[in-house]
Amino acid sequence: MLGKGAILTVFGFILAFSMYQVRMSSNVLATSDNFNGEFVKTMIHETAISSMNMAINKIWQISGPVPADTYQVRANHCTSNVRITPVGGDTVKINVRTWGYLYDPDLGSSTKQNSNMTALFTKGPSSSLTDYLLFQINSTGFVYTTGCTLSGPCHTNSVIHTLGQPVFYGKMTAKQGINPDPAKPSNKAEYHGGWEIGVEINPPTDMSPIINQAIADNGGAPTAGGAAYNAKCVYNQPTSFTFLADGNVIRQVGANPPDTVSLASIAPNGAIISTAEVRVQGILNGAVTIYTTDNIFIDNDLVYADDPRINLYSDDIIGLVAQNDIIIADNAANNDGINIDACIYAVNGSFEAEHWNTRPKAVEYFMGSLAEYQAGSHGAANSSGSVNKGFERKMIYDPRLAAKLLRPPHFFTFGGNMSLTSWWE
Repeated sequence: MLGKGAILTVFGFILAFSMYQVRMSSNVLATSDNFNGEFVKTMIHETAISSMNMAINKIWQISGPVPADTYQVRANHCTSNVRITPVGGDTVKINVRTWGYLYDPDLGSSTKQNSNMTALFTKGPSSSLTDYLLFQINSTGFVYTTGCTLSGPCHTNSVIHTLGQPVFYGKMTAKQGINPDPAKPSNKAEYHGGWEIGVEINPPTDMSPIINQAIADNGGAPTAGGAAYNAKCVYNQPTSFTFLADGNVIRQVGANPPDTVSLASIAPNGAIISTAEVRVQGILNGAVTIYTTDNIFIDNDLVYADDPRINLYSDDIIGLVAQNDIIIADNAANNDGINIDACIYAVNGSFEAEHWNTRPKAVEYFMGSLAEYQAGSHGAANSSGSVNKGFERKMIYDPRLAAKLLRPPHFFTFGGNMSLTSWWE
């Protein structure tokens, strides 16, 4: 009996373990099927996301109207149909339908698995260079040093360089990076508004809006050498403008004696253009943008009669636009410091201080916005980052620009960017 019992017991254990092994094998196969299924679904989903990101990048690279488009993307053994559809003038819709195949052992065949995504882009408002306190295409050779304080957003299409402990209250953006790396202790700068790299912005270079306005206000297209030049809005000789707090301007054209005219009479719609050197200073009462294909020199303080830091609704504003350079003159008036209220744009040049590395140390107080192609030099610093020649810069963002309440007349804007506003699956 014991022998038979032992045999039955052994067979019982064998049967139990066999059933357990069958169940384990079944569970392993089910787990494997589940894993394969989830893997295929993940590949489909990742392919859909990749296809959507490719479409988004394509839209961001289009500067004009976005055309309708349909194409396929194949990756991870999956296929995506991508459809880009403009909806009105300010909205673009992206649909991505992605599929792949999963083998179903119960059916003995493959089943189609789908993933659908939709995104919406909308066009934002037009941008302006006045949306930045400081905008540079190329900042090579430009270094933010100790004592430099900026209160508004700044951008460069190259690299931001810092030395010592400059202070930034607006967001700092750069296409090619920030040196030293702001994420490392070696960068002592204070980024109160944050920072971002990989951002590229191309400023406007079409000067026709202000040129056309000045010619129209001048009574029509000027005649070369005729009286239509140098009397009102259009100039072809070196000219200086000294603005007066009562709204008048002391104007000197070439070697002619100066005269006093009202700003409203020579710039009825706020546009003055020149093909020669322009010099400015004074207390501005009014609104004007001056554009020249040459250089602009700032000979002394240039400030607003109604200070927007006191009255946010001040309507005094000036735009200085030069195809070449805008220069703080090296003279006795400026060598003990200078105050500049303006929106400045050096299209192909720089905003700089004349003889910046040899002139006496002083402070430059700037309120407004500055855009330049090449970063200009204003002072020289020692190894610790402290300025010892030229200007130590204190830059303040005009509060009206920050609030988008006011811009100089005919100051240049560029189309609003397409922004991703919705994404759903």
